[in-house]
Amino acid sequence: MNDEGVRLRRLFFFDAVCREGGISHAAEAIGLTQPAVSLAIKKLEDSFGAVLFERGYGGSELTMEGSLLHRRVRRMLDQMEAAVADLLSGAKARALDAGAVCRHLTDAQIRCHIAIAQLGSAVEASRKLGISQPAVHKAARELEETVGVTLYRRRVQSVAANPVGVKFARRLSLALQEIGQAVSDLASARGLASGQVSVGMLPLLPQRLLARVIGRLREDYPDVAVTIHEGSHARLMDDLQFGAIDVIVGALREPRLQGGVVESDLFTDPYAVVVRRGHALAGRARISAKDLIAYGWVVPQKNMPRRRVVETMLATLPQRPRVVVETSSLAMMMAMLEENDCISLLSRSHILYGSYRNDVVALNIDTPEAERTVGYTTRTDWLATPVQHAFIEYLKEQCRRDH
Repeated sequence: MNDEGVRLRRLFFFDAVCREGGISHAAEAIGLTQPAVSLAIKKLEDSFGAVLFERGYGGSELTMEGSLLHRRVRRMLDQMEAAVADLLSGAKARALDAGAVCRHLTDAQIRCHIAIAQLGSAVEASRKLGISQPAVHKAARELEETVGVTLYRRRVQSVAANPVGVKFARRLSLALQEIGQAVSDLASARGLASGQVSVGMLPLLPQRLLARVIGRLREDYPDVAVTIHEGSHARLMDDLQFGAIDVIVGALREPRLQGGVVESDLFTDPYAVVVRRGHALAGRARISAKDLIAYGWVVPQKNMPRRRVVETMLATLPQRPRVVVETSSLAMMMAMLEENDCISLLSRSHILYGSYRNDVVALNIDTPEAERTVGYTTRTDWLATPVQHAFIEYLKEQCRRDH
């Protein structure tokens, strides 16, 4: 796809032709000449490498590829209009039509606004986009004038999105994702085994699990591009809400999340108290409370689910053992176990399938929480492409096979 050719204005024209049933009717409805609309549609077809309409005396009929694109374009426009409608309130909402406001938005305004919200400042947005700061500021001012809502916090030397602006940017970013999804839809319709899947991986997810799923996916989609983002739950959720990733795989949060996302179970995964292989406790049939107190502990940071399980366990002991290190880094935790004879907590699946399965031993002791649930999280309104759908299906199948 030629990104330069897919302008927002051309997508508006494309939707108008679909709605009005022909180029001449669309031109009349939007107040442009027929040649102008025809040229826009031709450039859009060139960009996607597809014939979008079958033209006849009675008007223009969508082709199969045109229908696939229009489904995505309509989803994009619906999301944009809903985002604008949420910005407007009271008399302003009654006086202004969200669809009409959207048709006045430009590619530059949206691109700059999303970059400011994602990166935290107009300065960083300018660097990422490769355009001048005055151009970014100009686009920001024009966007605020178009929607009639304050979207930024302005300081003497900085401009950053306010909470309303960040929310608006997230919704615009998700809307624009539909066009990238359309490219994969069209490729699949042409029989091309390609596409993109962007996966967020939470800590303690067995890496071999994802590696097996990706291997299976590439058998059917040899040209698929898979991107793995590893990070904290908060960071990955932010990426998911901006559309930077398609799905998060890992331990689901308790209580379950609500609003805007869907969480699906894959398998239950018990916790285990672990030490390094060769540790003095590793071969014992029975582990006492005194044994657990005698050694230092390496614990997750306070914002991680495992920390709550560790704290519950330590609270049952007659004396709280030393907490040597708090860390969200699995590699650091393993180094501490190896070099300092510490104790920690892992999931059993990570012991069995993870990179350190030959380095740790699970002690014969029950944990206060029997198990965690591993699953995947997607956006509520996400419409997966064929290759993304295949990834989810192979992930579920692999988890059934392993567990």
